Parts: sequence; C-alpha cells; structure tokens
Amino acid sequence: MRREPSRWPRALGTAVMGLLLAVLGTTAFSWWALGPLRLEPLIVLVVSAGYRLPLVLGFIVVMFLGYVADLISGGVMGLNVVIFTVVYVICQLARRKLDITSWPFQMLSVGVLTILDHLLTAGAVTLTVPSYVPPVNLPLLLLAQGLINAFTAPLFFGLNEALVGMLARFWPAERKVTP
Repeated sequence: MRREPSRWPRALGTAVMGLLLAVLGTTAFSWWALGPLRLEPLIVLVVSAGYRLPLVLGFIVVMFLGYVADLISGGVMGLNVVIFTVVYVICQLARRKLDITSWPFQMLSVGVLTILDHLLTAGAVTLTVPSYVPPVNLPLLLLAQGLINAFTAPLFFGLNEALVGMLARFWPAERKVTP
C-alpha cells in the first residue's frame, strides 16, 4: 500500500515546482503560445494544493504562488494572489464533499477553475484599468484556455507528484510526541 506523503514535503514540493514552472512559463513554455492561449501550470498547482494540503499550510503556499505570478506577470500587483486564493478556497470546500482522487475529476476541476480564474482576471482588469476592453471573443478564449489547461493538467499533476514523492523519501519520518 502506498502511503500519502506528509504535508511538509507536499507543501515544499508544490512551492518549488510552482517557482520552477513560473520561470519556465516565461521562457521555455513561451514557444507553445497560440496568440493569447498559453500553458498555465500554476493554476494546476493551486488546484492540487487546494485538494491535497491542509488549510493554513496550503494557504501560505498559494499566497507564495500568487505573489510569484504577480511578480513575473508585471500586471496589477496582488491580482493573482487574490484569484489564486479564491480558487484555493473553492477547492478546499469541494474536497470536503467530493472524491477528488480521480484524474477525470481533477481535469474537469482544472478546466472549470481556469475559466473562473480568467473571468475574475478580466473583471478585475476591467475595473482597475480604464482603457482595457475585453475581447469580443472572450467566451471562446475562456473555453479554449480551460480545455488546454484541463488536458495538460495530468502532466503538471504528475510532475508535482514526482517531486513530492522524491522529497518525501528524503524527509525525516514524523514522530509522535507522547506525554
């Protein structure tokens, strides 16, 4: 029977993978962009954190990922922090009621939450930047981005799980304190 890694290797692995994928998103993944559509692995990691990390520790990791995304994007500072937090809270609430271990459900949730992420982003930018006008084909772009993220989610879930598994092997076993 495979045991679930403890929370610390999972938190550290998710944060390190997020930092690595955020940097690669601006360099190595930029070749893949099709106009406004691009790979967005950070939303996959936020969903993963929402389903697999404890509330407070996951919140810290998601805030870190949002801050990194804000620094790299050069957009409105704090926007990704807020949006990633909203996505994280939705995942935390969903994990209390739903079985989140199946790949199809994880892919579906990444797709739906990507669409929510972009809707919140478009709304926030519309409110904060007076000259911004959302594109006419926004619904089509949202659907396409949701599908791209959903279909690439298993790759990024797998990479994150591999790093977490590697860290868990080297992480000291948790000791129970007896009174």
